Amino acid sequence: MLITGGTGMLGQALIRLYSSQYNIRFLGRNAALGEQVATHYNATFLAVDLSDIETLKTSCQHIDVVVHCAALSSPWGKKSDFEIANVQGTQNILLAAEKAKVKKFIHISTPSLYFDFKSQIAIKETQPLPNTFCNDYATTKAQAEQCVLNSSLTSVILRPRGIFGPQDRAIAPRLLNFIKNKTLILPSARDPLIDLTYVDNVADAIILAIKSDCKSGLVFNITNGQPAHIQSLLTVLLDALAPNTKIKGLNYYAVSVLVKLNQWVHRFIFNNKEPRLTDYSAALLHYDQTLDITKAQKELGYQPKITIKEGIIRYAKWHKNPTI
Repeated sequence: MLITGGTGMLGQALIRLYSSQYNIRFLGRNAALGEQVATHYNATFLAVDLSDIETLKTSCQHIDVVVHCAALSSPWGKKSDFEIANVQGTQNILLAAEKAKVKKFIHISTPSLYFDFKSQIAIKETQPLPNTFCNDYATTKAQAEQCVLNSSLTSVILRPRGIFGPQDRAIAPRLLNFIKNKTLILPSARDPLIDLTYVDNVADAIILAIKSDCKSGLVFNITNGQPAHIQSLLTVLLDALAPNTKIKGLNYYAVSVLVKLNQWVHRFIFNNKEPRLTDYSAALLHYDQTLDITKAQKELGYQPKITIKEGIIRYAKWHKNPTI
């Protein structure tokens, strides 16, 4: 198995859980961390950039399955950077995998493709996607999916929602950063219903997709199957990491106007520096969004093993004492 993005949260979970069962080779941008992970889990690390097509071809030699986790996943950035990482990077690893005659290609996509700045419940994989995507990340991930579907490789596409767990340096840290004077300030007073997915459950879904004999090109939603209101989830997280913190929601519509203005300032005056909050990030904390995972349950046999609460507790433990 070859994993791209092997030094990221999902890549590391896959290595941690399955290195004893699979011969794992992985790519990553963080060379020092890659060597640590490789040594700890008896895997093989290759410091290969997805722009290096020739080295990618060598990396794919004698590999049965490629799991493509690597992506530029951020609510902010230059459009060209997203295109290079998410579209060109996917095209390059597909080309290398085709050349090496890899048997299966597992592509990790995103349910950000569904997001349309409105509440949506129990979204199925067949739901039409918006005419205009919510940001450059979603736009380029949609293009990457199309690259996979156009490939001659046997493929499966997974869209995991809100991945969190050990090594999470995005969702939880961003939320905790909004705590001021024992109060967590949210951009909305609504308490939206959302889905999250503990990272180990996504890793399990990947293995099920590898083992599955489902037809090529199928897309599967992946979540914990436990839709919950965001404040109840935050309460568990805060109890573990910031006790006695209160949650305060602001008027979303007033905030959204200020956020859009602030984005413009950061884009054109502050040389594209990332603002603390984007309109997409604010909207995620205002609108309901849950996914239907019936298809993954029926066709892959997917059943989340780690509950949301247990996952949050595990993340909090790791946050206090980070390890690989």
